[in-house]
Amino acid sequence: MLVRNVALTLSVVLVMVTRVDAQDQNPQAMPNPQEMQMQVLRIAQQRPREAEAAARAFLHVIAMQRGQGPEESNLALLEQLKAGDLDAYWGEVAQLTVQFDVVQNLARRDTVRAGLVTQMFGLESMARTLQRAYRGANETQRETLRAQLEKVIGAHFDFENQLRLLEIKDIERRLVEVRAETQRRLDKRAEFIKFAVDDIVRDAIRPR
Repeated sequence: MLVRNVALTLSVVLVMVTRVDAQDQNPQAMPNPQEMQMQVLRIAQQRPREAEAAARAFLHVIAMQRGQGPEESNLALLEQLKAGDLDAYWGEVAQLTVQFDVVQNLARRDTVRAGLVTQMFGLESMARTLQRAYRGANETQRETLRAQLEKVIGAHFDFENQLRLLEIKDIERRLVEVRAETQRRLDKRAEFIKFAVDDIVRDAIRPR
């Protein structure tokens, strides 16, 4: 079981970009979390070579984010996983490939959110690495690994909270707009009614 199921984070991300999509003049629909999870499983099973290139490209993007590990270290860990546990390797490749696709789609809508999500996905990759190490560790090592996991998941929580704060700002801004439009309509109530009645009357006497 993965430390952080891809569907769980995607459900958070997809909900939070709904308003961004609504304002997009040419939106590209984001798949739902269940579809993305199925894609992860499909890649892990079919093992397409292009997914390996996508996973490595995403590790490069992740390494460019502040606080993430160096790209060389992340690539080395991926290669070690490939040599030692092929099933786990392809599971990791599948996760990274699907997450990279999510980030690329999101970046076309909102670069700020895309950056936060990239940080979250990078931390999830760290958590999966620590989880694998935990399985084969002794009790003393597990204490250290648990402390590292707490730090990683704490940072993940903070980035997710930043996404939620952006969502709150969007809701507040939209609320101001709706209130202003409602007040405008109230101020021009008589005009709206007159225009509507005039339109109905014109339609009634229009030749058929």
